[in-house]
This record gives sequence, structure tokens and C-alpha cells, in this order.
Amino acid sequence: MICLANNRKTDYTIVISASASPSISHAAHELKRFLEEITGARYNIALDCDLSPKAEEIIIGDNSHFRALDCGIDIESLGDEGLHIKTVGKTIVIAGSDKRGAMYGVYQLLDEFLGCKWLTEDCSVIPKRSNLCLGDIDFRFIPPLEFRDPYMLGYNDPDFYARNRCNASGRLTRAMGGSVKYARFVHSLDEIIPRDLQETHPEYFALRYDEKGENPKRVTGYVQPCLTNPEVLEIAKKNTRKILEQNPDCHIISVSQNDNQTFCQCDKCREIDEYEGSHAGTLLYFVNAIAEDIEKDFPDVAVDTLAYQYTRRPPKHVVPRKNVIVRLCSIECCFGHPLESCSLSGTEGGQASFTSDLVGWSKISNRLHIWDYTANFAHSLQPFPDFLVLQPNIQYFVRHGVTGIFEEGENSPREYGELNPLRQYVLAKLLWDPDLDYDLLVDEFLNGYFKGAAPSIRRFYDLMHSLVTEDVHVHIYDSPRQPYLSKEFLDESEKIFDQAEKTADDDLILRRVQKLRLSIRYVRACITPMEDPGRAAYVESLIADVRSHGITAYCEWQTAEHTEPRLREGKI
Repeated sequence: MICLANNRKTDYTIVISASASPSISHAAHELKRFLEEITGARYNIALDCDLSPKAEEIIIGDNSHFRALDCGIDIESLGDEGLHIKTVGKTIVIAGSDKRGAMYGVYQLLDEFLGCKWLTEDCSVIPKRSNLCLGDIDFRFIPPLEFRDPYMLGYNDPDFYARNRCNASGRLTRAMGGSVKYARFVHSLDEIIPRDLQETHPEYFALRYDEKGENPKRVTGYVQPCLTNPEVLEIAKKNTRKILEQNPDCHIISVSQNDNQTFCQCDKCREIDEYEGSHAGTLLYFVNAIAEDIEKDFPDVAVDTLAYQYTRRPPKHVVPRKNVIVRLCSIECCFGHPLESCSLSGTEGGQASFTSDLVGWSKISNRLHIWDYTANFAHSLQPFPDFLVLQPNIQYFVRHGVTGIFEEGENSPREYGELNPLRQYVLAKLLWDPDLDYDLLVDEFLNGYFKGAAPSIRRFYDLMHSLVTEDVHVHIYDSPRQPYLSKEFLDESEKIFDQAEKTADDDLILRRVQKLRLSIRYVRACITPMEDPGRAAYVESLIADVRSHGITAYCEWQTAEHTEPRLREGKI
């Protein structure tokens, strides 16, 4: 038994190298901060060169005390992000790389073994124990995913990301281990092949036929370039190099299709796509050529592209180069049922074809990432019952060799309604370790965030997911008039929220409950007939409360100021 604190006093010292990296130094201060918050004791941080080894030490990373202990841990085998926590007598060793691994080991100790939970950027659960003891530990873990991002535009606090061991926020400082940095992230061909070339070189852009397959012509505006034009490729190589030179610290550069389906139908493009059985054919030949061009001068940079909509199906012959990442997008799927068990099928969309495409890409890709979706982008406030697919889908991706996941959530600039704080928390935890106890994650969040109202919010959570039966599917643009959002569901939810408000501990918890309740009120406002005499006042009350909670958008594309008139007029 290791006694880290006894009656608010401690004999332990945190030991780091005199040449510790910024992340190990930061980790030591984080450990000191939270141990002191837990126990009330005072912990000192010492450099390895300033004291002789003793039993009562918490050793972070590689240093002379770690090496003298000879505890059988091979730090190199852990890679950049793996960790090994081990007790050796009274000494605690937290081993990992000086990039992120040792820092993640500190957070793992605080989280799994000491009970610290960082639920949101402004809500944490830190236990209080004046006497703090631990049993023997020998815990080794390497995360299965190299890229982990539970993205929500307004919820990207760097402390939340670092403490929950997510590595893809641009706000992560060097002291927090830095992040996996992109150059241009997505839909980048519009910059790599600038559309201002359309006037002088229309042949650089898509040739399209009309609906009858006749009258071919070059199109303008926001379209795809012609990927088989050799001059286009040379321009793309030049501009890709220019972007990399401007972003010397990036790890990945996006060379990915624009966000439309106006692909080129010229003879050369059609020939390749027909041979490959997919429009991904022309794209991958193009991306491979750029990846080959930069490989020598930028050996540590990968080229990312999308398998998205018309390029989702894998090609029959061409394969991605070793320095190419393919990001497969699940935009067409049902998000109410796990990928493996959903009955929805289709030749171009749906689960059946997506899983087939996933298997196909996994067989030919060295690094396969997923772009997944975790919000209703047309109606951000309304209930989105996707929680029961989060874990099985992440596990399914990992089993098929996926090495990175971007979970695209709400894109509003700051505040969101619905259960988005819970969603981001469980995603962060599952991206780190897909096999955690899911119900435990949900309950620890609800208990910490909603406190006395948590049982009622859990009832609402369960009621929401009871709507998703075998033949009810959930998509990311579902309207409030979906049959599963029935009046009976709304009425039962109102009763639950009445009880939740009564059991709220204080004004902060009450406000959180009322903010979540907006999701039910929004649906009711949308489906209530215009002739209902109470509708106008109900809608105005909803709008006022949405504003009072700082929510500035009801959907991805428009501000609240654009949506509110349509809500009043019953046009949503």
C-alpha cells in the first residue's frame, strides 16, 4: 500500500529531469495541482539532479531516478503517446515519451486511479481525501488511434483536450504536448487550384454533360478541377509546396475535393473512373502524384484526402501511397443504429454500402481515418439520439484498422443546447480507449454535471433513445417533424424536466437543466400548428430563453437572427 497523503500531509516528491520537455514540466505541475486539491497536502517538484533517490517519489518520464530504479519499462516501445504506470515499492513511476506519453500517464493516474474527471471546460469532479492510499499498479496502455478529435467549434478548450487525452485541437500548446496539426484541414482544392484561373484556363476545371448526357461544357464557380490535366497537377504540386513552406510545423496537409459533386466528366477522367469503378480513381492518382512529389523534401508530412460522397467507394486498382491518409466520411449513414446492425441499406448511401466501403479502404490503406458526424446540422437544438452508436461504431472502426477519427459535432461559434457537453465527454474518453464502460461514462458525467437532477436527466436520456426502434432511423438533417419526435414523447419529457428543475441543487444546475429543456421546447414550437392560439407567445418565450443561454444559431449555416423569423412564421 502506498500512502500519498496522511491527514493532509505527504512525504512524496514529484521528480522530473533537469532537461524535462515542456509537456513533462507541465504534467508535473498538473499532478501537483490536483494532488493538492484532492488531499490538501503540499507536494514539491524536484529536478533529478537536485536530490538523491528515495522511496517516496513520483517519477515522471525518463530521468536519472527512473534509470536507477531499473523497473523494466521500455519507454521507447510506448511510442509518442503510450504510457506505463508502475509502482516499485513505495515509488510511483509514470513512464512515457517526452512528447505526450508521460503527460498522458499523469492524467491517466489522476483519472482512472484517483477519480479526477474533467467533464467540460468549466465543470470538473475532483475528489477530496485527506488520506490518500493506492494499491500496487502495473498499467500499460497505447492508444489505438493516432488522431483523436471530439470536435465542437465552441467547445475546444485546450485543458479539456489535454486532460482527456485528445490530440487534435489547434489550441493545444507545446506544454500540453502540442497537437496533430493540419494545413488547410479539408476541401482544399479550391485554394490549391484557385478558381480565379477559370477565366483564362477553363480547361483546368470540370467538364460536365447535361441531364441527357449531351452538350458538354466547362463549368465555373465552386466546382472541382479537372484532375487529369497535367498542368493542373503541376500547379497543385507548386501550391502544395507553398502551403507546406508556410506551415513548417504541420504534420498533415489536406489535398481534398471541394464540397460539391461537380466532378469532371472529360474523356480522360471518365476513362480512369470507369477503370477504377469509382470517382476516387482520378482523385487518388492526383493525390498520389502530389504525395510522391513532396515525400523527399517533407518526409514527416502526410497528404490527406477524402473518401466522401462521390469518392466514397474505394478504387479497384490504384492504392494510396504510404504517405497518404484517406479520410472516409459517414455523412449518408443512419446515426440511430450501430453500423454493424442497422437494417438501412442502399447502393450509394446507408450502412450496408458504407461498411463495404470501409472494409475496402481498410484493405488498401496504410493510414485510414474516419470523418464521422455527431449532430443534427439542420436543427441543432432538437434531440439527436445517437449516443448508443458512439461506442460500437468507434470499436468497429478500430477493428477495421482505422487509425484516426474526427467526430464533427456542432459548428455554432460558442454555446449549444441538447446533450452536447455529454456527447463530447464520452467521445473524448472513447477515442482514447474505445473499450471503457460506456454506461459508467454517461452516469459519471450526468452525476457531476447535473448533480441532484441527474436521475431525471438519465430518464430523459433513456426515453430519447427508446424512440429509436429497428425501423426508425436517425440522420444528420432530420426535421422536427420526424415521426419519432411525437407529442407523446414531448409530453413525457416535459414531466421529466419538471422533476429535474425541482431537484436542481442550485441556480447553476437549474440553468443547465433549463438549457437542455430547450431541445424539447424547440421541437414543440416547430410542430405546433400556426392556428394554435398559444403558439406565438410560446415561440417568443423560446426565442428569449435561447438568447438568454447565449445560443447564437439553430443550425449550421445561419445565425439565430436568420432562423427566428422562419420559426415565428412556422416555416421550419
